[in-house]
Amino acid sequence: MELSTKDRLGETLQRLVEKEQFDDVTVKRLVLESHVNRQTFYYHFQDKYDCLQYQFTHEAERLAGDVTPQNWLVFYLSLFRYIDTYQGFCNHVADSHAYSEFDDFILETIDRIMEKLKRSLKKVYPQLRFKNQSGLLLFEYGLQGIVRNWFRSGMRENPVLLVEGISQISQQQLSMIFNCSEMVTGPTFKQQLQCV
Repeated sequence: MELSTKDRLGETLQRLVEKEQFDDVTVKRLVLESHVNRQTFYYHFQDKYDCLQYQFTHEAERLAGDVTPQNWLVFYLSLFRYIDTYQGFCNHVADSHAYSEFDDFILETIDRIMEKLKRSLKKVYPQLRFKNQSGLLLFEYGLQGIVRNWFRSGMRENPVLLVEGISQISQQQLSMIFNCSEMVTGPTFKQQLQCV
């Protein structure tokens, strides 16, 4: 399948920023490496920050796949694995003027996972009434903080152990937020990993 022009520009930006600082990559170089003209770039994006945001949004959607109560922790782990796989890209963005885009990407990925989890729960439990939006936001910011601290401390801890360590607490918190006790008795993180 051929990439759309926007996808090609986003992937080219990611490839370039994997090797060098985001601040040093110019639109001129980006269009040259993408084999598109400058007008085409500006047809799709306002500037390279807009292109970066598009690429992060694209990756957040990809990382938050088919989330269910039985596998949501695996998708959370996929965020750690993405950052580990694209360390150069993430470091070069986090150390640039676009540092907030990286933090937003982490939160957006987690938010997409939680939204898909909510939809999945509603299919299984149509009577479920979700009322605690502020509790969910607090939970998402907590998950974001874990990823950010892991990244900023040099990614020394094994992400599988990190996610496993918070899994029981996370399941309990979500069951209270979603008012769905079945989540506490759902599969453990180890069981979720085995199903993947």
